[in-house]
Amino acid sequence: MATPVAAERRPRPFNDLREYLSVVKEMGHLKLVEGADGELEIGALTGMIGARRDCPVLLFDAIKGYPRGVRLLTNMLNNTERQKIIHGCPPEIGEAEAARWWNTEVKKFQPLPPVFVNDAPVKQNVKESKDVNLKLFPWARWHEKDGGGYMCATSTVTRDPASGYINVGSYRFKFIDETTCVGHLASGHHGDIISKQYWKQGKACPVAISLGQEPSILIAAGDNAAWGHCEYDYAGWLRGAPVEVTRGVYTDLPIPATAEAVLEGEIVPPKAGVAIEGPFGEMGGYYGDASPASLIKIHAVLYRDDPIIMGSPPFPNTARNLFGARGLRVRSELEALGIPGIKGVRYGGGIVVLSVEQSFPGHAMRAALGALGGTGGYHTRFVILVDEDVNPHDLNEVFEAMGSRCDPGTSLDINRRIWSSRVDPRLEPEKVEKGDYTASCAIIDATRPYHWKEHFPEKVGISPELRGAMEEKWKELLGG
Repeated sequence: MATPVAAERRPRPFNDLREYLSVVKEMGHLKLVEGADGELEIGALTGMIGARRDCPVLLFDAIKGYPRGVRLLTNMLNNTERQKIIHGCPPEIGEAEAARWWNTEVKKFQPLPPVFVNDAPVKQNVKESKDVNLKLFPWARWHEKDGGGYMCATSTVTRDPASGYINVGSYRFKFIDETTCVGHLASGHHGDIISKQYWKQGKACPVAISLGQEPSILIAAGDNAAWGHCEYDYAGWLRGAPVEVTRGVYTDLPIPATAEAVLEGEIVPPKAGVAIEGPFGEMGGYYGDASPASLIKIHAVLYRDDPIIMGSPPFPNTARNLFGARGLRVRSELEALGIPGIKGVRYGGGIVVLSVEQSFPGHAMRAALGALGGTGGYHTRFVILVDEDVNPHDLNEVFEAMGSRCDPGTSLDINRRIWSSRVDPRLEPEKVEKGDYTASCAIIDATRPYHWKEHFPEKVGISPELRGAMEEKWKELLGG
């Protein structure tokens, strides 16, 4: 496996979403679309264009039924050049090198807490109580069988009532009426845990939902940070400057000061009111089911002049995360557990591949179980263990290891009652009805058995020394 490229990170502290879009426009990556309908057209165009490797950012204006200036932005992150800018990656580094480079850089993370400001652009317009109207903003129906209009690129702020811990998560929300929506705060996610702490006390959970924010906040909100670690701290490090926050007018929660729009309200206990959430086209490529969810009553709406609402709906073949946040999270959690020898991690499509340099009996299995126990490996169907000579990002190498080093009779383990989600398409309807969001996970050990790995047949290949000599001597033949 190649050594990470040594290059200095160049963080870019975009003041707001608009400054980021000005850079995107200079790159030639911004496409203005006028006159589209939020009823399926915006969603279909987002999915069709988002599947292109060189897809632009789409900025929808003059949306049917809305005044010009109320805009909707999609495909913000699914392009490698734009991701490099946000992560401070030098542009001269190639894609393969960039992923390895980020593995090194993210280990240098140091929390950079937010700072409070009073002068906040998001407070240019404030609507409270009877003046609240969620129809101010376009709630798009993204997929043909979605259950209604959705916001799905949010940074949602809640506060744990016991510790005061501020969580910023990315959840989807469905429009119900002018003052009400419902959300999918998946079971076990921090927003769900925090809500239930209030409900136990017979209280509603204060919530602030940001609908448009500069990219580092959205990336941090979508990361599965450990409990007690505020996403604002990570966003600050990512952008190279503290996130500016301001106090909400209804909840007093810290909200992004330069956000485009924020909905403030409370998630009421289920006994106080529910509505159907779903179906919705999920990240795994299937529609999630429709189930009752607690009502969210909105008591204040804050927004900038000519707001830009963000949308990031899941569509097949559109998610291109060059820097693999979930895989990085798995790796950092394993290292925090003190598990040595982790050489590489790949996460994608519910499969975690771990490259491990074994140094004691049970080493590889300990790593696999550690991956299942953390937040990064959430919703994993398979954990595949490979040796340090296998690149976990090269599936050809992974499959070759599975075909030569795995004995199905002794190298497969099934773990049951593993944390999953209501939107898991493989959960039986009976389990969903009972709220049993657990599934099984298979561990496939495709490593050389530790107790006799020294006797494992040597792999055929060309040594680095011989390869170097041939490349020097036969440059013309080899195209050097």
